Amino acid sequence: MKILIITNGYPDSNTLYNGIFVQRFCSELKKQGLDLVVLTPKVSRKSLLFEEAGGIRIYRFWYPSLTKTFGKSGRILSMMTYMVSGILNALRVIMIEKPDVIHGNWIVPTGLIASIAGLVTRIPVVNSALGMDIRRSMYGPVRILFDIAVELSDKITVVSDVMRNRKGLESAEVIPFGVDDLFFNIKHDRENNIVISTRSLEPIYDIETVIHAVPLVLKAIPDARFIIIGSGSQETYLKALARDLNLTDKLEFKGPLPNSEIPNFMEDALVYVSTSLADGTSVSLLEAMAAGLVPVVTDIDANRSWVTPQKDGYLFKAKNPQGLARNIIDALSREIPVDILEQKRQRLKQDVAWPNMARRFINIYNRILKES
Repeated sequence: MKILIITNGYPDSNTLYNGIFVQRFCSELKKQGLDLVVLTPKVSRKSLLFEEAGGIRIYRFWYPSLTKTFGKSGRILSMMTYMVSGILNALRVIMIEKPDVIHGNWIVPTGLIASIAGLVTRIPVVNSALGMDIRRSMYGPVRILFDIAVELSDKITVVSDVMRNRKGLESAEVIPFGVDDLFFNIKHDRENNIVISTRSLEPIYDIETVIHAVPLVLKAIPDARFIIIGSGSQETYLKALARDLNLTDKLEFKGPLPNSEIPNFMEDALVYVSTSLADGTSVSLLEAMAAGLVPVVTDIDANRSWVTPQKDGYLFKAKNPQGLARNIIDALSREIPVDILEQKRQRLKQDVAWPNMARRFINIYNRILKES
C-alpha cells in the first residue's frame, strides 16, 4: 500500500525539528511495510525540492516562506501562494507516485490541500487535526476552509477526545501521536530535584510563568534546578527575564534538541512542567509520563484527559506562577508514589507507543480503501 502524506512540516538537514513527529510516524509506517511519499513546503532555502531519506520519498513545494513555516510568515500573498503551489504539486506527485491513500496532517492548510487533491483524483483521503488547526478554525475564513476540508475527507482523526466537541468532528477517531520506546526505557534514581520543560519558547506555551515560579520554588527547595529545552520567538526575552531575576545558576536553557537526546535529560529529572495555554494532546506530556516524570501542567481540557490531580500529577490554573510553584514543590516532595507513576507508564505503553499508533492508522487506510 502506498500512502501520500501531505504535511505542513517535515524535517531535513536544514530544518531539523519542524515536523519531527510526522517523520517518526512515517518511519513507523515504513517499518510496518507501507510505501511512503511525503509532500511538504520548502521552508529553508537550502532544502531540496526532492530527496529520499530512510526509504521515504520527500517532495517539497515552493512558496515565499521567508524561512518561516506557514502561519508565521503573516502575509496573505504568501498564504495564497502556499495553497495554489501545494494543490498543483499534490496533483503532480499523485501523477508520479499513484498513491492508494492521501493523508493530510493539520486540516488547515495541508488537510485542505489533501482534500482537494483527493476530490480531483478520486483517491480516498484521511485528515488528522493536531490541535493548532482546531484553534485557528474558530475564526474568520479559516473556519470555512476547515469545514470544506472536513466535508471532503473520507475519514477524520483527532489527537484528543475534547477536539471532537468542535462541530463536524463528532465522529472523528481519537489517535494521539505516538511516543518513542526511548522514553519508556528510561530508568530513574529519582534523587535529583530537577524540573524540566520541553515546550517551544512561543507565547502559547507561556514559559514566562515557569520563570516567575522558579524563585518561589527555590525558597522552599533551594537545591531545585530547572531545565528548559526548546527554541522560539520569545527566546531572547525569556533569557533576559531569567537574568533579571538572578536565576542563571538555577535555570538552564538548552535550546532545541533532537528528540532522541531529550531522554538523557528526563533520566535525571523528577518533574515535568507545561504552562501551555491551549493544546491538543501534547506529545511532550506523553513523553514525560512515559519517562516516569511527575507532570505539573495547566488545567486545560487537553491535559485533564491524561492527569488525575494529586493522584498521578498536578493541574494548576494557567498564568498562575504561585499555583505552579506550589504544585512543583509538592511534586518535588515525592508525594506521588513511584509505583503509581510506573503503573501509568505501563498503561501508556499499550496506548501510545509508536507501533500501536501506526497499526491503528493502517487499519483506517484499509477500511477506507474497502469502502471506496
